Amino acid sequence: MLGNKEPKESKDDAVDSKGVVPCSSSSTIERQFQREYTTFKFREVQQEFKKKGDCLVCGVTQDGDLFCVTVNEKYLLYGEPRSWTNSVKFDPATHKIRCEYNMFESRCILFCDCLAVFFYYGVDRVPSCYVLLRWSKNVQHKHTFIKSSHDEKQSDESHNLFRGLCSHFFNVAQDFVTCEKEAVMLYSSLDELRAKLFDYRSNLGPRSVPTTQNSMVIQCDPALGPSKVATKGRPRLKRLLSELDTCIKKSMQRKKKNPPPKNEEAINPTTMMVSAMRANESQEHGGFLSLLNSF
Repeated sequence: MLGNKEPKESKDDAVDSKGVVPCSSSSTIERQFQREYTTFKFREVQQEFKKKGDCLVCGVTQDGDLFCVTVNEKYLLYGEPRSWTNSVKFDPATHKIRCEYNMFESRCILFCDCLAVFFYYGVDRVPSCYVLLRWSKNVQHKHTFIKSSHDEKQSDESHNLFRGLCSHFFNVAQDFVTCEKEAVMLYSSLDELRAKLFDYRSNLGPRSVPTTQNSMVIQCDPALGPSKVATKGRPRLKRLLSELDTCIKKSMQRKKKNPPPKNEEAINPTTMMVSAMRANESQEHGGFLSLLNSF
């Protein structure tokens, strides 16, 4: 999942950095969302700006410090003109707004009725609480700067050390990336440290140099085949068998140990009569005895 998500995020970031979607109007509020939101989310906001022209403010009533604005929106439904009325509460001091149907809480974007109220009172910039950070294109994803491998199921100690060092180097570079002099000092310090590490490795000898490959080798006899590995899943449990199941299992085991002879012997008529009498008795006593006699 992460392997599919990270390239998609990188591709979307590249698209957002190349250019912006042009505004459909000369509104400063639309330009505010254009600078902040991603391309995909800004197109959804533009749809509400287009529907804003179909909204008309019908009446205003004051409730304390708030204004209750009645907005009438016209739309087409199967080619027929329709309209519906929405009540919007507006605070002129803080420019906070809330509609009757809580459209911002459900869709996380300002509805066309709220935009019509902002334009009615001449608001040039919406509060920051209506510009959500989750849709911002100016957020840098730190995990995209670190190269990761999602195909590797298990990692040895060297891979864990490598990831830890990369994370530490990234944090150091992020702190000193604003000043050019500090970056030069960091470059020189890293070069000196690298030279010291090469000298330390050469003094230890080739035996102390760790290898990235796994040193464990599994040997097996080709005649015996590979070693048996425990399979995944729930182990087989011994459940309690009923009396009938136990009888059936024992009879099957006896048949496997003592198979019948291949040459068919002559059938004694006396034996046939006894078996017929037993079959009749079993039918009288029920199907359970007949099942047991069959085994």
